[in-house]
Amino acid sequence: MSVTREAFAALKQAIQGIVRDGAQRFGGIERKRVSFGIPEIDHMLGGGLMHGTTHDVMALTPRDLSAASGFALGLIGLLSPRDTPWVWIRQDAASRELGEPYGPGLASYGLNPAKLLLVRVPNAKEALRTAEEALRCQALSAVLLEPWGDPKQLDLTATRRLSLTAEESGVTLITLRSGGHSPLGSCRTRWEISASPSQSESDFELGLPAFLGRLVLNRQAGAGGPGGEWMMEWSHDKCLFRQANSSLSLSPPCDRSATETPPASSLKRAS
Repeated sequence: MSVTREAFAALKQAIQGIVRDGAQRFGGIERKRVSFGIPEIDHMLGGGLMHGTTHDVMALTPRDLSAASGFALGLIGLLSPRDTPWVWIRQDAASRELGEPYGPGLASYGLNPAKLLLVRVPNAKEALRTAEEALRCQALSAVLLEPWGDPKQLDLTATRRLSLTAEESGVTLITLRSGGHSPLGSCRTRWEISASPSQSESDFELGLPAFLGRLVLNRQAGAGGPGGEWMMEWSHDKCLFRQANSSLSLSPPCDRSATETPPASSLKRAS
């Protein structure tokens, strides 16, 4: 059976329409979006960061792990109103290497530590099982999953299962890839984060947490929209990111071995 050029073009257009609609709707459920705080990023994401999906956060280098943690917590701040509970699932190795979350630090970051349920698990298998159970709880606003490294259990099958669970429940999953190098196979957005100097209006004040964020995968816009790179800051009082001054003169980071243990985040205290 031959297919005419017109029929093929019509079929292609119909498929593209389904893909575009799939970025907005899964299984007939309309997905809410939340503003990133930076209009250019909101436009790139098709209206903002999507709820009920999976978003992947990776550090560009080992010395950027603290910055990646801060960015991931910023995404939690976007997605979780202060009166909404959320879960942070951490593999023991991540706690040993990076320290434990610090309540006053989270509060100063705009998050309500009283609404955090912190779960520590011994290995990646338990981390995945716990994340799947947490995603089924629709009382939660978000789940932050922090495995360590590139465990073999974190394969395409496992991550796709988590994504489907998030889509069914409407609970958003943020994966923080501490010590990991292999990107996840199933996510709506993937971000590569590196540290950036904060900017202060006074020599006697600390500036806002700053990041260089790269959107390297964007499946919120049809079959894969364009990405981008932005200098951004986290505004803890508004719980939004905002554009940073990209003309700031940056000093090069100190040279560290890739195997060296990264410094603990200011949001965490040593365990």
